[in-house]
Amino acid sequence: MILSYAETESPVGSEVLLERYPLGVSSATVRNVMAELEEEGLITHPHTSAGRIPTDYGYRYYVDLLMKRGRLEIPEEEAIQSVAGMKGEDPAVVLQEAAQVLSALTQEAGVALVPQIGHGSFRHLELISVDPKVVVGVLISSEGMVRHARMALEAELEAQELEQLAAFLNEELAGLSLFQAQAQLDRAAEHWSKAMDFAALNSLFQEEASVILEGTSWLLEAPEFQEAEKTRRLMRGLENKELVQILMRDLAAEEVKLHIGSENRGTSLTDCTIAGAPYHLRGGVMGTVGVLGPTRMNYPRVTVIVGRMAQAVSRAFQEGR
Repeated sequence: MILSYAETESPVGSEVLLERYPLGVSSATVRNVMAELEEEGLITHPHTSAGRIPTDYGYRYYVDLLMKRGRLEIPEEEAIQSVAGMKGEDPAVVLQEAAQVLSALTQEAGVALVPQIGHGSFRHLELISVDPKVVVGVLISSEGMVRHARMALEAELEAQELEQLAAFLNEELAGLSLFQAQAQLDRAAEHWSKAMDFAALNSLFQEEASVILEGTSWLLEAPEFQEAEKTRRLMRGLENKELVQILMRDLAAEEVKLHIGSENRGTSLTDCTIAGAPYHLRGGVMGTVGVLGPTRMNYPRVTVIVGRMAQAVSRAFQEGR
């Protein structure tokens, strides 16, 4: 029933199941079984149709106990492996491509949680004068992530002084994690606080998670989101970074994690399923990739695609850095 509903987008009756699958039983038997499943809360009966649809509990029961591993066609596998071949590319470019491929293969929205820079390690800090009293700080992590911030100066700094400060900071922060480097900035502030806006410099090292989202048209075209209220609820969930919060739960997962419908309680994404899997940079978990769609989803196919993509992104980063 779950696979039939995912494909047809329509509630499923006994006749549909008998036409699609060689069950070898009568229509009456199928109807009796469906009535039992409804009593157990695994399927429900929309008032506008004679057919049934799975409940969130039914989906969870299926993926945990009944689902068989999906298989990919050769072109699909090649599309995923093209991401693994993006060696040396900027991580944000790799993740955007991964989200686009995920969306194209699943016909859902592809998502990627951009690495939290605070989880990385310090490589280099550049201070660039763009105005007599304005400096741009550029932070580069060992994982290749780049962030920048504008900083106001209370007094003009000579070029030599700016070079000395940059050299001092690079020496002090060398070999540290970005968490440690942020704390170490206090020492530099004691010497240079009168000249530099260290609050802005400090912001370079702070946690900031964001999501790349590709293929939102698949979401908005889904029958489930043709009702205005459901569409508004979906958009609220995306605007309020609730998707970020859900994907961050998957950082500790060892495989694909599914968040189905009402399991996303406390958010505006209770009409959705989010499938996410963690990817790694230099052996450490840095973010997740996955898909966002209605609960009516081909779970075996989505699960294998998301799992393969997480592996591909990890290989691109490990081989490219």
